[in-house]
Amino acid sequence: MGSALALGVASGCPGDGQPGGTATESGIPPLGSDGSGGGPGSGGTSVADGDASATSNGSGVDASSGDAPGSTTSEATTATTTGGGGGNPVDCGGTVYACGNGLDDDGDGFFDLFDPECTGPCDDDEGSFQTGIPGDNMDCKQDCFFDGNSGQGDDGCIWDLRCDPANPGEFINCEYTGGNNCNNQPPNQEQGCIEFCEPFVPPGCDCFGCCTVQTPEGPVDIFLNSDPDCSLDNLDACSQCTSQIDDCGTPCVPEDCQVCFGETEPPPGCDGGQTCPTGDPCDADQADSCPTDYFCYLGCCYPPPPG
Repeated sequence: MGSALALGVASGCPGDGQPGGTATESGIPPLGSDGSGGGPGSGGTSVADGDASATSNGSGVDASSGDAPGSTTSEATTATTTGGGGGNPVDCGGTVYACGNGLDDDGDGFFDLFDPECTGPCDDDEGSFQTGIPGDNMDCKQDCFFDGNSGQGDDGCIWDLRCDPANPGEFINCEYTGGNNCNNQPPNQEQGCIEFCEPFVPPGCDCFGCCTVQTPEGPVDIFLNSDPDCSLDNLDACSQCTSQIDDCGTPCVPEDCQVCFGETEPPPGCDGGQTCPTGDPCDADQADSCPTDYFCYLGCCYPPPPG
């Protein structure tokens, strides 16, 4: 795909419901100065500008004070939050992983659920798109990617990587075969799978870890559990995939000021506000942004993961 992809992740999504937009100079835009606020668009839920009292520059720093992450004087670091900021842990089924421990584990200036490489609190690797949980999503038959475990027992979701001609399973010994068991694809998930998994899926991803990112050459679907070096800074290491988002997943709608996977702020023209596919918009630096036990991710409230 070329090294230019590493700088191509941008704010905004193209109008067909897939993530995209116009690249910024830095490639990865900072969080909006207002973590909440209502923007134009009719989809999802929204909140009016001015509801948030804390601001953030995307690295856990209160923009008004300039305090660094971990400082005890910053509003962002002293607030008790459900969003993974300021050292307040967010757990996944009772276990606190790297994307919920309140630390900038990979030293990129983005911590926990502010980090674009974090797929939610059930993620133990801030430096890549892999979850880093031993055995998680290492199966040829993928279940719900975002629930913190492998196996279809709790969610009923199933997608065989060996049926995808884009060969996303090449790094986990699940190379494309196109065998007879693939004749009836897509899998047409049961309603129970959709109801279980979709509430945890970031906008722009399907239920099985295939997410769309924007590059200078256009949107590309990448499999999150690709090579361990697969990240926003190294998209060349990512395996491509065939999105199953129409079968199970969460499209991203830029016209509704949604924040797509791999981005940190709404598209231009949203004035810092956004809407959410489900749940309410939130500010991870505010303690009461989300209901009890819910977590704030990509500016939206998500339900507690099952772990």
